[in-house]
Amino acid sequence: MARNFTAAAMFAASFVFFSCAALPQRTGEEFIILENPPVADSGVVFSEITNIVWELREIQVNYGKTELDRQAMAANDLGDSFTLQFTEEGVNGKAAPNRYFSTYELQHKHDFRLRPIVGTLMAANINIGGLMENEYYWYLQRANRWELVNGNLELYASGQDEDITLRFRRQGAY
Repeated sequence: MARNFTAAAMFAASFVFFSCAALPQRTGEEFIILENPPVADSGVVFSEITNIVWELREIQVNYGKTELDRQAMAANDLGDSFTLQFTEEGVNGKAAPNRYFSTYELQHKHDFRLRPIVGTLMAANINIGGLMENEYYWYLQRANRWELVNGNLELYASGQDEDITLRFRRQGAY
């Protein structure tokens, strides 16, 4: 009984925290046009991306791109600050400095839906390598499609006025 109450309290606190978190703002940067677009690996199935820890490399939005400053992160011993792992039980990872988890539903081949993200509350809104924790959650929560592109995991979200791509590498693949 106490365990269910603790989980429910943690979920409720996380929901309130993430609902109130500031959303990312448009930067005014120009659109990025890729001259040599990446090639999606054909025939990849979801099980090929599960049980692998993926590290966030960059987030691209139709009005700009946030590349993580890996040198600054390494200098502060924060190299794995934004990670993602799909498992049979759900999705989990690290979002500087907190851990998070959620469940997901596969909808059709490369389409999925994340349930609300729940995270620990050790500290919040630390800018790590150019990205804040609440921004990462905000982008991740909107992702609804995945692809394996040149061996890297890409998550996509499309909306009425913005397209988002989260690019991940296998942990340690730098």
